[in-house]
Amino acid sequence: MNKEQWKNYVENNIIQVWWWANQEWVQELLNFPLIYTLNKLKWGGVGKGLHKLLLQLRFKIVKKPVMPVMEYMITSRCTLNCKHCNSFMPKFKDETHIKLATFEDFKNDIDKVLSAVDYINFIGFVGGEPTLSNDLAEMIEYACSKKQIRQVFLVTNCTIAPSEKLIKVMKNKKFAAQLSDYSHVKNIKNGVTVKYDKWKDAIVRNHIRFNNYQEKRKALTWFTMPELYKDVQDKNMMKTQYSKCVQSCNVICDGKILPCTATPYIYHNLELLPEIHNEVIDLRNNQTPKELTNTIIEYFARPNPTFCNYCHFGNVVGGLPCGEQE
Repeated sequence: MNKEQWKNYVENNIIQVWWWANQEWVQELLNFPLIYTLNKLKWGGVGKGLHKLLLQLRFKIVKKPVMPVMEYMITSRCTLNCKHCNSFMPKFKDETHIKLATFEDFKNDIDKVLSAVDYINFIGFVGGEPTLSNDLAEMIEYACSKKQIRQVFLVTNCTIAPSEKLIKVMKNKKFAAQLSDYSHVKNIKNGVTVKYDKWKDAIVRNHIRFNNYQEKRKALTWFTMPELYKDVQDKNMMKTQYSKCVQSCNVICDGKILPCTATPYIYHNLELLPEIHNEVIDLRNNQTPKELTNTIIEYFARPNPTFCNYCHFGNVVGGLPCGEQE
């Protein structure tokens, strides 16, 4: 890497490990003892700076990237139809929905990533609604069994009651559940009902770590999403926007690593800019672990993903009711 690429890599990867672990919802959900101990140090950002130096040194030694956060999109199908969905699920068409991932899909995809990275700081199972998969328990159990995966979580809208098998694997000390509370939503269609209390009762009774971020904040935590359409915007603006983006996690979707929660919708539904084809990391091709390592390093060494050109933020409105239906 040249100096500019290294600067981008540090900003987009190494610093992001600290940034993501210190997000309020993550602090309520997961546990990173080293980071949270360093964060308690006095004298300004000394803990943050020390953590940055430690990860830079680690990278120089192991020559593999860390994944600050990784989400695994099991499906784009959902039991709800939320107006401000940050994954744009209601905008998918029947013919563009993502195929429901199987356990073998997950195992092959995650094994490929783990062969090429140092570790994944935390991985989340998302959708759509991930509990639509009959293989979810096996996926969680496998993720929790891997030493290279530090923490594991599940995001659920609590419309499908948890099975005994799922509850059993969720008891792992590396696991936590993020329970979305849509109990207040009145106009849910297709006979779907919210089972938040049932989920919460099972979680508490079995001593499973969880957060109820929305319940604590009276379900007023959502904000408006950007308009998405093909465009080429100012490069400096794109870089600034990317550095401030609260959705810039890494998503595995249908065997491909994409840069944020909006990109699966863009990739499967909109006309793509030519550069995007060179940026998407396909885990199901024949790259060797070393080749994939280099590809992931290059991925983080760019100023920002080309996908950022599609996001057009107007006046973002926050404090919206969670789960408002289309």
